[in-house]
Amino acid sequence: YREDEVYWLSKIISAEARGEIFIGKVAVGNVILNRTKSPYFPNTIYGVIFFIIYGIQFSPVANGTIYNSATSESIAAAKVCLEGYTVSKDILYFVNPRVVPNSWVSRNRVFFAQIGNHTFYK
Repeated sequence: YREDEVYWLSKIISAEARGEIFIGKVAVGNVILNRTKSPYFPNTIYGVIFFIIYGIQFSPVANGTIYNSATSESIAAAKVCLEGYTVSKDILYFVNPRVVPNSWVSRNRVFFAQIGNHTFYK
């Protein structure tokens, strides 16, 4: 994997899943990587993170926390994801239902699992 892939993937993992268990961080990374393989999203990590369709996709982009330093555990999770470990090759969305209790995702996508504070969808 390339340095820029680790850089951006670890930043979004850290911003979205800070304080989550390691597997939760990996699942967030899986969503980003799965989106790069989907025809409905850009084909790069950076492109997925900053993709704007129907609004900003990730709250850290909107609130600026994407630019905070990534934690060492988030960097490790990013590398594990880039080396091919996956919770699911099908998950494309996640949401924290306590933060967004009635999201478009939870109403319109197929539930996969809850990991930590996030729910993941296909």
